[in-house]
Amino acid sequence: MTKKLSSTMVEQLGNWANDVRYEDLSEQAVKALKARVLDSIGCAIGALASEPVEAIHQMTKTIGGEPIVTLIGGGKTTPDYATFHNGAAVRYLDFNDSYLAKDETCHPSDNIAAVLAASEYAKASGRDLLLALAIAYQVQSRLSDVAPVRNHGFDHTVQGAYGAAAGAARAMGLTNAQIANAVAIAGTSYNSLRVTRTGELSNWKGLAFPNTAMGAVHATLLASFGITGPREIFEGIELPTA
Repeated sequence: MTKKLSSTMVEQLGNWANDVRYEDLSEQAVKALKARVLDSIGCAIGALASEPVEAIHQMTKTIGGEPIVTLIGGGKTTPDYATFHNGAAVRYLDFNDSYLAKDETCHPSDNIAAVLAASEYAKASGRDLLLALAIAYQVQSRLSDVAPVRNHGFDHTVQGAYGAAAGAARAMGLTNAQIANAVAIAGTSYNSLRVTRTGELSNWKGLAFPNTAMGAVHATLLASFGITGPREIFEGIELPTA
C-alpha cells in the first residue's frame, strides 16, 4: 500500500494524482481527450514545414540523444527533447484548444507533448496516456481558475509547469511522493514572464510552453531517480516582518 502524504499541498496533489483511475473519467471526458489528442497531432503535422519547427528539428537532430521517444515527423530522441520538438509543432499554428478562465487563458493541449513523451518512455497504455492527460488538464485549468498570474507579470505557462509535471509523472507510473517531487521541481523552476506575449511578438510566444513542458519532463525524470523538490512550493516561505 502506498504511504499517504498530507503535510503540504503538493503532497496532497501527489496523493490525488496517484489515486485517480481511468474508471473515474466520464465517457464524455474520454471522448473529449481523444479528440484533443487527434486535433493536436493534426496541428503538429500542419506545422512541420514552418521555419521555427524545422529549425528545432535540425537542432534536435544535431544534438542527438538516445533514440527513445518518437518525434512527430520522423526520428527519435530523449523524452525531454522530444517534448520540446513535438510541443513546438503542436503550438506553432496556434490552432490548438484554449481554456478561458476568469482572469487567465491557456492552451491545455500544450500538455500533450509532455504526456505523450512520458507515456512512450514508460511504455504506458492508451488508457494510461488519457488518464495522465486528464490529470494535466485538470491541474493546469484549476490553477488557472484559482491562481491567475498574468496580471502580476507572469505568463500563463506558469500553471502549465504543474500540470505537465503531474501528467508526465503519472504517465511514468511514479509514486505519490515522486509525483509531488516532480511537480515541486517543475513549479519552482519554470515561471515565464508575460512579456512573452506583448509588444513585437517573437518565436518564443509559441515556444514558451514547449520549453516549460520540456522542463517538466526533465523534472519528472529527476524525480523518478530519487531527486526531491521543495515540499512547500504552494505554501511558500514565511517572510520576516519589518
